[in-house]
Amino acid sequence: MLNLDRITSSFVLAVATMVVMFACGGGDGVGLGGDLVGGPCVDERDCDFRCQTGDDYPQGTCIKPCNTDNDCPDGTHCINTDGGICLLGCDVPADCRGGYNCEGKENRGTGGDSLVCSG
Repeated sequence: MLNLDRITSSFVLAVATMVVMFACGGGDGVGLGGDLVGGPCVDERDCDFRCQTGDDYPQGTCIKPCNTDNDCPDGTHCINTDGGICLLGCDVPADCRGGYNCEGKENRGTGGDSLVCSG
């Protein structure tokens, strides 16, 4: 016989774990702590692809190379900088890590601008 209390408890725990992972940017590697795009980094070992450093990237930021938005994960945009990099999208400065602003940057491959987190 099935124990519905046990199944319900397991389901609730699984859903709560996923909510926490996505809220912290760890679900798909995208977000303020993402190791794919958006998280802080010191060098390549901190990121899935590349650690972008310099004045425009305080405390470094994980990026993914791209040619168009189709190469970027959801929540990011392909910006025409450094040969094309995916940067974390934003609507307001509070969407970005400390030291970053929400700024319009030129898209790569499609024209126009997208709002992304940049220093």
